[in-house]
Amino acid sequence: MLSLKQNVLETMKNGKPDAFVNEWEPFPQVWDPVFYHLFNVAPGGEAINPWGVKIYWGKNEPGIMPIVNAETKVCPDVTRWREYVKAPDLYALELDWTQAKADAEKIRAEGKFVHVWLPTGVFEQLHFLMGFEDTLMNLLEEPEAMHELTAYIKDWKLQQIQILVDNLHPDVMNFHDDWGAKHALFMHPDVWREFFKEPYKEIYGLMKKHGVITMHHADSFCQPIARDMVDVGIDIWEGILPSNDIQQVKKDTDYKLTLMGGIDASIVDREDWTEETVRAEVARACKEYHEGGMFIPCLTYGGEGSIFPGVNDCIMDEIRNQNKLYFK
Repeated sequence: MLSLKQNVLETMKNGKPDAFVNEWEPFPQVWDPVFYHLFNVAPGGEAINPWGVKIYWGKNEPGIMPIVNAETKVCPDVTRWREYVKAPDLYALELDWTQAKADAEKIRAEGKFVHVWLPTGVFEQLHFLMGFEDTLMNLLEEPEAMHELTAYIKDWKLQQIQILVDNLHPDVMNFHDDWGAKHALFMHPDVWREFFKEPYKEIYGLMKKHGVITMHHADSFCQPIARDMVDVGIDIWEGILPSNDIQQVKKDTDYKLTLMGGIDASIVDREDWTEETVRAEVARACKEYHEGGMFIPCLTYGGEGSIFPGVNDCIMDEIRNQNKLYFK
């Protein structure tokens, strides 16, 4: 029987795993002090983050979102972005790594991957600073300034990655950047390639330099750029929605991109959820996506757990049941 880590590696190389990787079971998250510095808000609350962005965490919502309007917008004019945008200097902070390092060592001793979480990505940071509408319009109307600001954000992300590597030596880095809605990218694929492909080659290149497994969260429709995701160095596309043709994505990427997700949260993670509904959706995902390997059944959120208590436990139990059908 393979260990949890061995089973992940066999899945990623399209080898011979002996079970489905069960969601986040091999990837316990280390909550690091950089994350706490950037997302200084509790569920149900609001705060101003170190970039100056007003953020909130809504009730029964899986994560933190920005509040961007005329009063709160950090960057109202991208051609003058240097006047408005000031990245926090991580090297100037006195961060306490004691607990994070202890958590990482405990995870290693359990034979699991040390996994750290890096929201927000380059595109998300742009729309945190100026809003969705301005971000998308500025990509078309002010390309020179947007290239400059994108490079500035990218350089800061490289600093964040290096600090995490120096202090925690993670096995897996989970970088968040949602590039689309449920059925479409937010921009034409060529626009994405012009502004984001090269920065992400640097971001994932730095992770690869340190031997890190690269995980990218995008619970969105990214099928038109799936081959590009391989090109920039992504090992695992986490959060893949079933609105993508998951089996076709495997073929399009020559089985070089592990796909983690496929379980529709809108069906299972609801206040009125039932065990029957959850088990049926998990069984559907395993049946439709197991062929050809390279698949980890999972809720499409960017981290462990469900909004409503009991849902994720039921998902994981049904994945164990599905193992009996598809693995000897």
